[in-house]
Amino acid sequence: MNTILVTGATGTLGRPLMRELSARHLDARGLSRRAPGHAHADLLTGEGLAAALDGVGLVIHAATDGRRDVRAAENLLGAMRPGQHILYVSIVGVDRVPLPYYRQKYEIETMVRSRGGSILRATQFHDLVFTMARALTAAPVGLYPSCSVQPVEVGEVATRLAEVAATLAADPSPVVEDFGGPEVRHGRDVIRAYTKAAGRRRVLLPLRVPGRIFRAYRDGGHLAPDRALGTRTWEDYLAGRFASGS
Repeated sequence: MNTILVTGATGTLGRPLMRELSARHLDARGLSRRAPGHAHADLLTGEGLAAALDGVGLVIHAATDGRRDVRAAENLLGAMRPGQHILYVSIVGVDRVPLPYYRQKYEIETMVRSRGGSILRATQFHDLVFTMARALTAAPVGLYPSCSVQPVEVGEVATRLAEVAATLAADPSPVVEDFGGPEVRHGRDVIRAYTKAAGRRRVLLPLRVPGRIFRAYRDGGHLAPDRALGTRTWEDYLAGRFASGS
């Protein structure tokens, strides 16, 4: 396979993904607007993309800013050349949860499919769930979302992406299935585990939000219980996070 270009190479997923690709001796090139050691291009303007894509066989599109992702994807796909394959990193439930950010991701999925690209959907990263748990327990009375989550270790998603990248050398259009965390956990249990690990004593109250978005979460639209492929549990993540002093 020719060079692999990774967008979002300096992000939460991009950093471990670059390490995984390197460990597999795959020729990987990171893309960033200005970070040293990477190809430089701007996905929002398209400037520099042609040069960054030179000699590339596969693009792993992991960049996101949550606001202008469709424009970035349009520019990237427009700059790609015939024969270059794209593997897009998406989120489980983008077709079922009417969150504006998810709608963007689903629109990009449609664009990627029309080009014959591949998509890997993952459930919520541990880091995101951790940020949510910290915010919901900042006050003396904490809250927990009255729905379930399925947190997954970002490094395990990076490993799966690297596996798919290696497979694409032999099969340019493999079936890429969802990748979920090892356990579906109710929000109450997730927050309790966090407060215990953080040493925070909190009375916890349920957080219920009216509307279609939260109803879709309560219905499990963001979960993939039949694709529980991750191995690192929420408690494993918390133990490592607090052991490092975070």
